Amino acid sequence: MKKPYYLILLILISLFSCKRNNGVTIKGDIRGFKSKWVYYKPVFPQMVRPSDSAKVTDGKFEFNFQSDTAFFANLVSISYLDEKGIRKPIAVANPYEPAKNHSRYTDFVLGPGLTTITGDFSKNTGAVLNGGTQTDFYLRNITLPFIQMSEDGAVRNKQAARIERIIKRAPDAYWTLYAFNNLRFYFNHKELKSFYAMFGNEAKSSYYGRRLKLFIDNQPLNQNQFVNSIFADQEAKPVTLIDNTKKLNMVIFWASWCGPCKREIPSLRRITEQFSKDDVRFVSVSLDAKKENWLQALKKENMPWQQLIIPQQEYAKAQAKYNLGFIPQVYLVNNKNVIVKKIDGFDNGNEERVKTFIADYLAKN
Repeated sequence: MKKPYYLILLILISLFSCKRNNGVTIKGDIRGFKSKWVYYKPVFPQMVRPSDSAKVTDGKFEFNFQSDTAFFANLVSISYLDEKGIRKPIAVANPYEPAKNHSRYTDFVLGPGLTTITGDFSKNTGAVLNGGTQTDFYLRNITLPFIQMSEDGAVRNKQAARIERIIKRAPDAYWTLYAFNNLRFYFNHKELKSFYAMFGNEAKSSYYGRRLKLFIDNQPLNQNQFVNSIFADQEAKPVTLIDNTKKLNMVIFWASWCGPCKREIPSLRRITEQFSKDDVRFVSVSLDAKKENWLQALKKENMPWQQLIIPQQEYAKAQAKYNLGFIPQVYLVNNKNVIVKKIDGFDNGNEERVKTFIADYLAKN
């Protein structure tokens, strides 16, 4: 009479003990490959040493990984040292591009299961990659992260529809999530939220999935509304970004490492000199990761208006709040935190356009 209970218990044990296969294997077999070792490294973070190595015997090598948790696909590279001791990546071909292009990529997407790299270096044919669905998706959609969304409404709608189809075809594709690292700056809160909902749960729980969710959660619901944050000045004192006692606020996002930002400073200096501080509040906000670099730039550039810096722990949220896909960016914001004008990038003609706009705005308000 007790057997059914034991049977149910065994079934439950088997169900809960069954885990998804998190094993990852890379097998290489490359003729004419003279290096004695190959080195494995995830692409991000950059500028770090390889995380694993494998010995090469007769052109053959193998990597094996076993993750304790679900292994979500990752962008990786495999390199070797040539006869001169110079590190070089093993470049893999894209079978979905025209043969005449001979397009090869030094990075590739690695997913669970087996990935093989074969080729013949003695014939200078490079390497061929064969892997799972993540690799195939990557090679088919190699240009996805580099889409430049059109300002033409009809064209932009077609581009957005294409991105939607791509997500729905492969809702857990790493490469699509990676692409949104760039694409997120082109879409408003409602659009991004809709795209995010199309991804699978596995993708949403990954690094780039969580990063996209953080961005969406901090995006303004209204694109015309400027978020009035509090950032730090040179003395680390908290300062409100927008002064609501002024008719207009000019907010400039920049960084000490940004060439166009520094070329814009003489124009900004002339603009600030032309208008009364009683009417217009000027503030520059730095994206510098290192405060010392920012402080050195302030001494060199001599900008006699309010200077603030985004704390690094707030940087990801600030990217979403102010759509900081690139710099310099200039916002003109009224005393109700409404964006009345936005200028992207640096152009020699911006100075006169900004002067004219501010003068006209103050005359009418």
